[in-house]
Amino acid sequence: MAHKKLTVRIAAMLAVTLSLLLFTPQISLAHRGEEHPPQAAQTDSSQTAPEHDMGAMQPGEMTWPSAEGAGGMMMDHDARPTTLSGRIIRWLGVWHPAVIHFPIALLLTVAFLEAAAAFRQKPIYAASNKILLAVATLGAFAAAPLGWANAGLPAADDEAALVLHRWIGTAIPFLIMFVWWLKKPVDEAAVRLGGRLYEITLALTVLVILGQAYLGAEVTHGAGHLAF
Repeated sequence: MAHKKLTVRIAAMLAVTLSLLLFTPQISLAHRGEEHPPQAAQTDSSQTAPEHDMGAMQPGEMTWPSAEGAGGMMMDHDARPTTLSGRIIRWLGVWHPAVIHFPIALLLTVAFLEAAAAFRQKPIYAASNKILLAVATLGAFAAAPLGWANAGLPAADDEAALVLHRWIGTAIPFLIMFVWWLKKPVDEAAVRLGGRLYEITLALTVLVILGQAYLGAEVTHGAGHLAF
């Protein structure tokens, strides 16, 4: 009965977090401090501004993501690397969005299996989570340095979302490894549910992962990307 109550609490925490991420207005924050011209001036400028035809762009005219003002994860404001080592680092960095999805999916799967095991009182459901957490830990330790290669070294003009995303992402592999350490071995986990410290740490790690995913999307897509 106690495990069912804990499962309901964890589900409620996840629901509240997702609601905050989905419905928190971000547009006002994105435009705070900006001066907006009168509506008439905006209309005139929109009518006189030439349209940019993407189809007419030549390959050499494409802006490299790290160029100043290009936005996105490439926030070091440098031109495209000309050295071999620089191009290798930049190429490795573009794999960060793909690699990071594996530890995220594995961790959420672990949380789902733990909730199912607690709700149904069948520890066998979560017996393999020790292995899944081990793979998630390895994936997180691979994704974190790729994120550094993607974003570049810290700069004074980095936005708050990028700063938080960088350092939370650096800490997440160690947090997942701690969850793995708390999880019982397979043989014991097959007959006994996880301890209270393990369940609380896993729930907190899921919340951190969801918040980190939101920050990553804000860095790549801009503030208010989830605004309804």
